[in-house]
Amino acid sequence: MSSSNTIRQSILGSNDSILIKQWNELVGIKQVIMNLEEKEPTSTNLVHYKNQADSLEKIITKSSAIFRETKQQQSITWDSIQQYLNPDEVAIEYFIAPLNEDSTMYCALLLRHDSQYPELIPLCEEKEIVNCLSHNQTNDIYTFDTNSKTIFNLIWDKILPQIHEGETIYFSPAGLLHQIAIENIPYDQTHTMSDVYTMVRLSSTREIVKKDKNIKHHTATIYGGIFYDVDKTSLLAESRNYDTEDMFAYRSISSTHPNRGSVLYLPGTKQEAESIHSLLNSNNITSTLYTASKANEESFKSLSGKHRNILHIGTHGFYWEDSTARKQDYFSQRIQLQMLGDNQLQKPSIDPLTRCGLLFAGSNIALSGHSNDLPEGVQDGILTAKEISLMDLRDADLVVLSACETAKGDITSEGIFGLQRAFKMAGVQTIIMSLWKVNDQATQMLMTEFYTNWISKNQSKREAFKNAQNTVRAKFEEPEYWAGFILLD
Repeated sequence: MSSSNTIRQSILGSNDSILIKQWNELVGIKQVIMNLEEKEPTSTNLVHYKNQADSLEKIITKSSAIFRETKQQQSITWDSIQQYLNPDEVAIEYFIAPLNEDSTMYCALLLRHDSQYPELIPLCEEKEIVNCLSHNQTNDIYTFDTNSKTIFNLIWDKILPQIHEGETIYFSPAGLLHQIAIENIPYDQTHTMSDVYTMVRLSSTREIVKKDKNIKHHTATIYGGIFYDVDKTSLLAESRNYDTEDMFAYRSISSTHPNRGSVLYLPGTKQEAESIHSLLNSNNITSTLYTASKANEESFKSLSGKHRNILHIGTHGFYWEDSTARKQDYFSQRIQLQMLGDNQLQKPSIDPLTRCGLLFAGSNIALSGHSNDLPEGVQDGILTAKEISLMDLRDADLVVLSACETAKGDITSEGIFGLQRAFKMAGVQTIIMSLWKVNDQATQMLMTEFYTNWISKNQSKREAFKNAQNTVRAKFEEPEYWAGFILLD
């Protein structure tokens, strides 16, 4: 978790009313800045608000011990992580190092409970991973054959001699590894890595320090069976049920983005949501169900700061790469040319957190290019990662993104920027999400099995998730049906 996210959570969790007010004011100003950057990037007001934000941040830094101490806090060191490792556990932090001007090297740091120091293990050049991903289809990578063995050799072959079967592997991906369900790579003809080892995917190995976190679940909010085609009158009536801030209501996104099937009604999500809702309530977890036109963007944003231990969202998801987004009217109208060296002109990159998100009720109005027809003050149903990142979801132990490509994002030197980054910024502990387009029927089965295992059978989240994947795997042998969802702590 980033230091800025930690700062935010520390402030919001404090009893300092003045500090919290200052922080909320700072967030409000930053919201204005981002709205101006979207709609009026050349506005003189933009400079004014940026200066105002800088001044307020300095005031907070100087006046708040919590803010100042958290901002200066050093990263958790490897030896503090080591203290939390048992003899049958190993921590692996993947990272990328420059090899030469034209190539980079993927490496791993391996740490055991009795290691004198973390061991550096060089793995492969980035171009070798690129080659595998560009030439292999999903079923090729996750089905035992020559192609899958190549992936295995690149990522695991040099590491596994130091790990015994049955041990727990905590691992944090880097770079292109974020795009691979490396826990589901075939180990041999009949087993995957997660069949042989207990695989625990982490946003950072620092999360190991918090691995004993135990939450008693009392409340849940469930979304599914969403009406993406809703008339404007109904949208207005439903939106008035919620008092939420207009946080980056991005509009006019084309309907050509990738999502869970298509921009059509998803019947499987309704059955999925109703089943989960009933199961949770029968196990003394108060569950609120949003379906049809009631599953609007306003209802989700109203959850910010509320006590909700579980959030389940069955819907369409979307992720655009920068080049794809530029072709959409929504973005092309807002990207301004900027002057570079030697008088060259170039369009700046679009914030990756605005290029991915989730769809809620009524979103087809904006998707069809008619966002101007929305009633005043009504959200467009397109919830971006940027908007999610500004919410307070610290009470959410689990968020399930039952949608397509919700684990995707822009890969940078600072990690992956997408929905997972946004929900982590909002304070969520665990996320279940997908790496590719997922089948509606198979996903419904996976989710129903997961909650049955977790809540009714009292299995751990990770055990319940693995067993649910195996259930789907037994019915749908092809990996595209079961291997795409991952669990991230």
